[in-house]
Amino acid sequence: MSNVNNLKLNTRNGIVICGSYGQGNAGDESILKAILQEIRQAAPEESITVLSRNPEETTARHGVHSLHMFDIAGFKKVMRHAKLYINGGGSLIQDITSRRSLWYYLFTLRIAKKCGCKVLMYGCGIGPVNHPQDISFTRKILNKYVDAITLREDSSLRELERFGVTKPEIILASDPALTLLRASDTEIDTFMQRSGLDPKGNYLGLCVRNWSGFENKAAIFADVIQYAKKTYDLTPVFLSINYRSDGATADQVISLLDASIPKESIYVSRQPLSTEETLGLMSRMQAVISMRLHGLIFAAGQGIPLVGVVYDPKVNAFLDYINQPLYEDLNEITSESLRKNLDCALALRDDRAALEKAVSRLRKIEQNNTDTLLKLLQNS
Repeated sequence: MSNVNNLKLNTRNGIVICGSYGQGNAGDESILKAILQEIRQAAPEESITVLSRNPEETTARHGVHSLHMFDIAGFKKVMRHAKLYINGGGSLIQDITSRRSLWYYLFTLRIAKKCGCKVLMYGCGIGPVNHPQDISFTRKILNKYVDAITLREDSSLRELERFGVTKPEIILASDPALTLLRASDTEIDTFMQRSGLDPKGNYLGLCVRNWSGFENKAAIFADVIQYAKKTYDLTPVFLSINYRSDGATADQVISLLDASIPKESIYVSRQPLSTEETLGLMSRMQAVISMRLHGLIFAAGQGIPLVGVVYDPKVNAFLDYINQPLYEDLNEITSESLRKNLDCALALRDDRAALEKAVSRLRKIEQNNTDTLLKLLQNS
């Protein structure tokens, strides 16, 4: 574990990472796990500090020194000694959920560069940024203070072009989480038995989240669950990407199910799972319907057919990137359209070659993230 107080004056050592960590989101935690894994393999001599909303949890979970992301004094102190600042991954450069969040991440990029660090945006999704002032501010900061940007899909490249970002080196890569491995079959069996699930059962995975308008569409999710049970004998499993909130959204759907599916047969993950457990459980699904981007990334990484429900452009951007356009906008879905997409996904169970080929390609170009990191470290 690193200790910034032991760093020698006038020497640079270490890497600082900032993202949406310590907030109970399995997708963000898997990104951090993957980034740390890559750093430890590629540059084991570098100390690591992570900015987090829950530093104690981040230290316990990932074995790194951690500061609260709003500890600005602590952040500046460690940045004055670090070699490299990593912003990412995930969708940090966007103003659809919060303009303040965008401003914060842009602020950290500026401070890191002014403190003398190389600055890398790692495995990022870009956008949407809609407010004209935010676009202007983003263009200014990225052009002036960022050395390199690696992107997780090609739609983010188009967003940077729209903003007018031209000065950093921009490299197409993929999401770091695609490099992570699931638990062993024995461990998965044990976890499922402990959770009341038959390891040999047939399951439909669902990743839902609270979003404006979801309450008007919950009945459609309930309908497709009943359809999947009647037509394919699939039992629903709700996989919470954010264990603090997704369970309550799942409960909205469950409350609308009829007696054909006993409530006690439905599994909802309500506690934090390790990345290995999440991937392992995902690997036992026959298909996955997900609003959550990392629900789709996890399923794709395990070769599981998937259906996206789009609440944010990043969802369809990923599915387009892997050439699996089975998705529909949350505001537009109907029972008929969701059933049809599920039918199409399940038809791929016996022929997963196309999905596996697309994911294999993404895993190969994910190496661009690490290669860019090493290049900046060598030049720092």
